[in-house]
Amino acid sequence: MTVCQPHTVRFIALLLIAFIGPAQAASIRVADGDSFSIGKQRFRLHGIDAPELHQHCRDQSGKEWPCGERARTELRRLLGHGPVQCTPRTTDRFGRSVAVCAAGGRDIGEAMVRAGWAAAYPDHSSPYAVAETQARLARRGLWAGSFENPRAWRDNHPRDDASDPLVPAAVRHWLQEKSRAAREAIVDWVRGLWAGEARDKPAR
Repeated sequence: MTVCQPHTVRFIALLLIAFIGPAQAASIRVADGDSFSIGKQRFRLHGIDAPELHQHCRDQSGKEWPCGERARTELRRLLGHGPVQCTPRTTDRFGRSVAVCAAGGRDIGEAMVRAGWAAAYPDHSSPYAVAETQARLARRGLWAGSFENPRAWRDNHPRDDASDPLVPAAVRHWLQEKSRAAREAIVDWVRGLWAGEARDKPAR
């Protein structure tokens, strides 16, 4: 029986990392600052809340800037630090796995909060409250200026799955067409109802 020498084992391990890492990275798609997909599996980072993709914040001078896009860029950078491993905690209403994820052994959620590109989730279940306090005191990332709480922003801008960047283009188009048809049907129904009441109303 042939026994591999230690240096041979290390060489094989390095080869596996060299090939597996880029292959996984190529399959990762980042939706915003706290959600992404690997292949067909969608994830939302547990314990953090980042600006939505189309959300804007204000810098120290009061000027608006696209903080949602910047948060997504930061998450994409962190995901590229090494093989991504996720430990699921639950599933959200959109079917995403809410998970604690690490890239290259580093907790991605903690890194996002510590750098100021996300806040600790405000339901007291987040393990990143200390990291948020440190980022806020140091005025890192979002804390350098002002921003609307992402949850409040979502309440004021209801989610439209037809615009979700992780939904295939053909499906988005189908959803948009269905949404448009539904709106037109409602308008026609209201017009018909109004016209019927007008006909039935007795003349004075």
